[in-house]
Amino acid sequence: MDDDAAAEVMRRFGRAYFSKDAAQLREVITEDAEWHFAFGEDAPDGRVRRGIDGFMRGMAENDAMFERLRFGDVRCRALGGDDMVMTYLVDGQWRNGPAFQLRGVELIAVRDGRVARKDVFWKQFRPQS
Repeated sequence: MDDDAAAEVMRRFGRAYFSKDAAQLREVITEDAEWHFAFGEDAPDGRVRRGIDGFMRGMAENDAMFERLRFGDVRCRALGGDDMVMTYLVDGQWRNGPAFQLRGVELIAVRDGRVARKDVFWKQFRPQS
């Protein structure tokens, strides 16, 4: 996979993800796909969701947690084989909480042109006390 192919995989994934449509998402993730969130109860792996039902659950959890999540300055790079890295700036707001801007990195494994694993890392903001 080259950088153009990596970007195309994530464009297709992004369209399906933001549509919040299970049928579209099923076309761009593998049946056994894993989504490892930047934080969550499944330490040390964050919040882990598997398969189409897990991805749909993860999106619903994000909708409940965040009033807004927008991604900009998105860059996708092939790492060799079927692995890629995506970096971005996330502009968000916690539901009933503060707004934030953080840099994010995702390590993504692809199988047969579909996302098999998304492992998300965000820079963390901690207010000074």
